[in-house]
Amino acid sequence: MRKAILSSLAAGLATVAFAATPIMPRHPAPSPDASKIAFSWQGDIWIVPAGGWTAQRVTANPSYDHHPVWLPGGQQLAFVSSREGNDDIYVVDLEVGTPRRLTFHEAADLVMGALGSDLVFTSRRHEAHDRMPAVYRLPIAGGTESLACQILAQEAVPSPDGRYLALVRGGTPAQRRHYRGAANRDLWLYELSTGKLEALTTTAWDEDGVSWAGNGALVFRSDNGGPDRNLFRLDVASRTLTQLTHHEGVDVRSPRASDNGRLVAYELWDAIWTVPADGSGEPQKLTLDVPVDLMQPEVERRIYTDEASEVVPSPDGKQVALVVAGDIFVVAKRPKDSTSVSAAPTVRVTATAARERGVAWSPDGKQLIYSSDRFGQLDLFSARPVGRDDGSFVRATRIEEKRLTETPVDESRAVFSPDGKLLAFVRGRGSLVVAKADGSEAKVLFDHFVAPTFAWSPDSAWLAVSREDRFANSEIFLVPAQGGTMVNISQHPGRDTTPVWSPDSRRLYWLSKRHARTMDVWAVYLTRADHERSPEEWLQLFEDEEGRKKGGDEKGRVDGREAEKLRNDKDRPGDRSQEAEKPKQAPPRPVVIDLAGIHERARLLLALPGDEEGLAVSPDSKTVVFTGELDGERDLYKVRWDGKELKRLSTGGIKPSQLTFTRDGKLVFYRSAKGTVGTVDLEGKPGDAVAFSARFDVDRAALRRQVYEEAWRELDRSFYDPAFHGADWKALRERYLPLALGASTREDFEEVQNLLAGELNASHLRFRAAGGERPVATGALGVELTPATDGKGVMVREVLPGTPGARVDVGLQVGDRILAVNGCSIEPGVNAFDLLTDTVKQRVVLQVESKGGQRDVVVVPATLGAVREARYLEWVRQRRAIVDRLSDGKLGYIHIQGMDEPSLEDFERDLHAAASGRQGLVIDVRNNGGGWTTDYLMAILSVRRHAWTVPRGADPLVKAYPDAERLPLPTWTRPAVALCDQNSYSNAEIFSWAFQTLGRGKVVGTPTFGAVISTGGAMLVDGSFVRLPGRGWFVAGKGINEENHGCIPDVVVEQPPQQDFSATEDTQLAKAVETLLAALPADPDDLPW
Repeated sequence: MRKAILSSLAAGLATVAFAATPIMPRHPAPSPDASKIAFSWQGDIWIVPAGGWTAQRVTANPSYDHHPVWLPGGQQLAFVSSREGNDDIYVVDLEVGTPRRLTFHEAADLVMGALGSDLVFTSRRHEAHDRMPAVYRLPIAGGTESLACQILAQEAVPSPDGRYLALVRGGTPAQRRHYRGAANRDLWLYELSTGKLEALTTTAWDEDGVSWAGNGALVFRSDNGGPDRNLFRLDVASRTLTQLTHHEGVDVRSPRASDNGRLVAYELWDAIWTVPADGSGEPQKLTLDVPVDLMQPEVERRIYTDEASEVVPSPDGKQVALVVAGDIFVVAKRPKDSTSVSAAPTVRVTATAARERGVAWSPDGKQLIYSSDRFGQLDLFSARPVGRDDGSFVRATRIEEKRLTETPVDESRAVFSPDGKLLAFVRGRGSLVVAKADGSEAKVLFDHFVAPTFAWSPDSAWLAVSREDRFANSEIFLVPAQGGTMVNISQHPGRDTTPVWSPDSRRLYWLSKRHARTMDVWAVYLTRADHERSPEEWLQLFEDEEGRKKGGDEKGRVDGREAEKLRNDKDRPGDRSQEAEKPKQAPPRPVVIDLAGIHERARLLLALPGDEEGLAVSPDSKTVVFTGELDGERDLYKVRWDGKELKRLSTGGIKPSQLTFTRDGKLVFYRSAKGTVGTVDLEGKPGDAVAFSARFDVDRAALRRQVYEEAWRELDRSFYDPAFHGADWKALRERYLPLALGASTREDFEEVQNLLAGELNASHLRFRAAGGERPVATGALGVELTPATDGKGVMVREVLPGTPGARVDVGLQVGDRILAVNGCSIEPGVNAFDLLTDTVKQRVVLQVESKGGQRDVVVVPATLGAVREARYLEWVRQRRAIVDRLSDGKLGYIHIQGMDEPSLEDFERDLHAAASGRQGLVIDVRNNGGGWTTDYLMAILSVRRHAWTVPRGADPLVKAYPDAERLPLPTWTRPAVALCDQNSYSNAEIFSWAFQTLGRGKVVGTPTFGAVISTGGAMLVDGSFVRLPGRGWFVAGKGINEENHGCIPDVVVEQPPQQDFSATEDTQLAKAVETLLAALPADPDDLPW
């Protein structure tokens, strides 16, 4: 079969039945003799003559095959495939045709090229924290990989003669355009025989996509300080630089040169282009014909029985509205004995390619309201069953839909007032609007820059609103529904959000972050009289109100004879007109509010160890339900109105959300973590399951367009800079749309989305497509392996402390030979990682040969993440030893792994464990990916002493303050230095800027990345995810935008790449020690205390 492929190529066939030009073929690679080009399209590998025309398929697999690389001789191709769940490397012999798997690790591998009889690839499996992968090599014939060099690199391409590796080092995403900064990608030359490393480029912009054009020249892409990335040729010996292409308005992607140095192939927009590698000719677009054969059906039938994103029961609990994959469905709730006969019907309410969301019922249960983006922005729509006075969607023969708003801005989060006469919704970024129930006579209550959360009062006269201010603090406000003055009723610097009224109109509940940085339940009585009631008086009040509901009060009583008559009429066949005369529900109690001092009446109702979420109050106002977390499991809880009698209503960590009481208060509906509908009563007894079956056809092209438009719109509404860093965001939407629709796979569509986002030249941008393969975990021993020179087993070259291989009862040592895993011998051609696949936390028997002979040891492999953490901790211990040695014990050292709570707790611990008694402190935020804790750290580092204390019997000459007793955080008042680098990202950069701006000490290292935007994210209709950077940061006193402007250290010092793996050498750290020692007072007694 493959002979036919090669012969067809040689014959230069120009046509094929049903051929078409592919859109966005990717990863082109010329053969060593430049006669053919391999590329990927539709997730398969193809080959075409270098002159173009008919392409032949090499692989055919449902998974994603990509990045083909020719092996010497031109008879074999290496490529990367996800067919076994991981991005692993395969080799296919074009004369045989069956791909052979070479790597078996859960970390993604990317093949770079051939090095003699080996392949070189990069993979993120060894490094502790750096943003670059390590470089590996393994035999093409098969076997276990080992490190190819002690240098980290994004790319590592071997020269055809095997003397060099051309490296690309840097931390920027390949899709990002116009970056200028310290994290840019540069080219390096590594000599394999000597370990000599030389920088080839030292610019502020990106150079990458490197390959060898023969043995003496490199081809790569660079914008060379201009707006667009083009191809350049660098003569390695003379350093002569030649520009090969001059494309404008678009970047060259994925270039690759032939080994003979004649041809370069590359991606440009939606096609493959070629250009002579010596610059002797002009670029040419490669003509491609491929058979027209869709890998997936254009329309797919889907049936969902879970994955509902919204679960909203009707007021009477007889129907449940669902949002499933962006459409609205309604399912009937039936008793268990009925569903055993026939499943409850599920009716589709909307059937569009757009996304519907934010569904809510009208108070009478006869109408739904929701938002839809079918016209390019979110508009409000309503739907009602035609001809059904009972509001039954599941029995209706037709459902009528009506558009309620037609403005050019978004309208969303609509909720009916309890009396059904009004709607409240959000317009634009954060305007709260009240309108009639049909959407008419809309009135803006207030404008704001961020969307509020809100809740109607039971009497429809007020709205309780949570609104965030410029200080990121949210407060609870009350605003009249007809407009008027807003009143802040929380008035606290902690976050107050998600207000909920008690149905008796007497109380307002909300969530507040006032203690221990967790969300707790708070409440306030709306009147002073209710606030002052004793528990006995409240019990009496509830009894009185219950009596009135049962007919004890003349005003609220329902005449028994009338009720009996209505029941009899209801049971009578024929005329049902009498049903309209059934007694109406008593009107809600009017809301009365004593605003004076209301914030002082707020009280903590309940505080569990974690965050409480999702409040709902029972119709009788006696019970509050919510979700809480205990022992690491989030479940449903209830508590009495006075904060007592806490009870867990669910178990097993079901992660319930969207809690809703039925009108009679007997059941609580919730959405489970799996997107199913659950019910439970107030005793914790599960109710009858509400099963649904949402069936519909998915038009793949329409869905892809919806996801594209939705992602674009989310960024359009959220990106922190309204000028989009100078990009024409609206024009880019139209430009990239054909490319997105033409992308033949999920992975290529994801690439297009990230190329679009890359036009903004910003950080914290990432589109992640839904679906994809889930990697199979590799059992990690915590040892570094290398093939044995005699081919028998693998050798242990490193044992990492704190990992399974280092356990006393395992006792692996450097120099040990592992001969077998679970009885499977590691013969030549066998990859040891293949034998460790899916062994995490499983009992594994290793046959080990040591100096003392052979033995069997039992080991339980850990996760890759656990071993990476162990490597990080070892790296920290090594840095601490360097500081101790260089400072002669005068300085302490702390590395902050991330700007998060666990790292903050480690920092607090290490202030004593690593810094206590030291004269100064080196604070290292290199390779720190960010978070939010800068201000906590600066609070620890910025304490100013106002007094000292001397307890009875203590040395009066020693100045000390009772920090642990009187301060909320530990302190460090002595000299300090901050150490950062180009991989200090986001909040780690904010820390570096703050340390420098506030004059706490000197900053040492290299400029930080320049990636500072507060970010959030949005889940799209199909489960895809897009990050949304929405808040910029500017340096106080200077006004510098920290995005794209890294913190420049006071002392700039580069870190040699040769120290990537070093346990004893760290140039930047040594300079930090030198700088801090110079800042210490000559007399230690003069140090701050």
